[in-house]
Amino acid sequence: MYVTDIQISNPTYRQSLGELSAVVSLHADARDVNLLCAVPSAPEKKETEGRLDLIREALRQIRRMPEMRTGREELSFAPGVCPVEV
Repeated sequence: MYVTDIQISNPTYRQSLGELSAVVSLHADARDVNLLCAVPSAPEKKETEGRLDLIREALRQIRRMPEMRTGREELSFAPGVCPVEV
């Protein structure tokens, strides 16, 4: 899967749960994958840190997909799409 774009939509901080949740969309030529992600967070955490945590969670989920686990597909990114910190 060659990811050409990553978008985060509907970010929501739930104070009662102490988590940030959002839909992370990985766009590729052949398909788009939308993943519901939730990560522990604090209200004072910087927005960029929360974004990186959500992308990390999305990549963790996608690597568990059968086609990724078995090696039928590899995950790669267009230049500049995946943050270096991930």
